[in-house]
Amino acid sequence: MVKQKIKVICDHCKGNGYLRESNGSYTEVHQCPTCNSQGEVIAEIYEQLLNTIPKGATGKEIAEILEGDKKVTLQ
Repeated sequence: MVKQKIKVICDHCKGNGYLRESNGSYTEVHQCPTCNSQGEVIAEIYEQLLNTIPKGATGKEIAEILEGDKKVTLQ
């Protein structure tokens, strides 16, 4: 089986590329360390499974679809 790399929406920042932290009286904005402020991460998935993944799916959604199969690796 051949693995193919696809881009999926970052679960950490929900595709925004940044995170907001509210500390009472002020809000801080930080770059997302998971996706390096890109809003997407690369996932390796077997070609045969690509048709089961909806476009724009997040890493978490992919993991839920393929739960227990260990066929997806997020980078």
